[in-house]
Amino acid sequence: MDGGDADARESRPRGWRRRAPWAWVALLVAIGLLRATNRYLVDVANHQPSLFLPKLVEELTGSLSFGAFLPVLFLVLRRMRWTWLNHAATFVALSLLQTSLMMASRQVVFRVLGMPDFTYLPSLWRYLMEMPTQLFFYVVIVAGVWLFDRYREGQARELRAVQLESALSEARLEALRLQLNPHFLFNTLNAVSELMYERPRVADEMLSRIGELLRATLSATGQEHRLSDEWRLVSLYMDIQRVRFGDGLDAQVQDDPSLDELRVPFLLLQPLVENAIEHGGVGHQRRVRVEASRQGGCLTLRVRDFGGGGGTYVGHGIGLGNVDARLRHLYGDDAGVRLDPVDTGGSVVTVWLPARRWVVA
Repeated sequence: MDGGDADARESRPRGWRRRAPWAWVALLVAIGLLRATNRYLVDVANHQPSLFLPKLVEELTGSLSFGAFLPVLFLVLRRMRWTWLNHAATFVALSLLQTSLMMASRQVVFRVLGMPDFTYLPSLWRYLMEMPTQLFFYVVIVAGVWLFDRYREGQARELRAVQLESALSEARLEALRLQLNPHFLFNTLNAVSELMYERPRVADEMLSRIGELLRATLSATGQEHRLSDEWRLVSLYMDIQRVRFGDGLDAQVQDDPSLDELRVPFLLLQPLVENAIEHGGVGHQRRVRVEASRQGGCLTLRVRDFGGGGGTYVGHGIGLGNVDARLRHLYGDDAGVRLDPVDTGGSVVTVWLPARRWVVA
């Protein structure tokens, strides 16, 4: 991110805060000007033309005096308990202070302009006369503050709900991801135990390959990585299985280099390849094909076995369920997994997800 852009974004709020008081004064002046113009035009329409300046002074002193107490009113409304008695006391105090300031400022301005005939002394009727208008604006302001507070509370609740949902989803994803390593390790060590006495050298080589794969998987920190990194993990896993099955395992990855930079969930294919190998033949004869393709904005991965396998390990059913759950959490309805039988024998697992390129943070 460019430092100049960041500084510009930070300076905009400060600049707005400096201009806000002037904008507020300009709004109050505009209100006073419009009200004075309205009163003047009413007199003209009634064939009773009058001076415009006195009306302008009266309306400007009225709007500016009310505006002067608004920050105090907002502060009081934020801190007081919202009861009828408190609102009544606040309104009476606001009305008395605003009317007093308005009348005092009118006397000063009219005398400065040399128009003392337009001044008038404070009286009870003057205070009562201003109250209906002040009450209307007080109710509007109180209602606006209440609605704004409810809106902010709703936004805060929605933000907390989104953050909680995101944290929960991330926790579930992490649990699903961490579930893969123990599952893979348990199944592979189970295979090693079967070979330990009959073929100790093969078992030792499998343990060496398992260590290499575990180092690669435990170093991952994110939920996604490049498809090229996923191919590397799949190849390591196939190497482990080739040690176990020897030349009887025919496992191939038909990758497309143009898709290597697309993002996929970490260790997405390993449980599917494991299932395919377990079901991909009889005895030590197994056949598996893994491929990837792209159609528009969709990346499709297929893991094909050619049938005949009947043996499974404990926990074998974790594969499809784990993959489906992770895809749903990461991509919603834009991704999924499906298991279909093949007429010529075996089955194929199809995974689809959005084709998004890996971007270095």
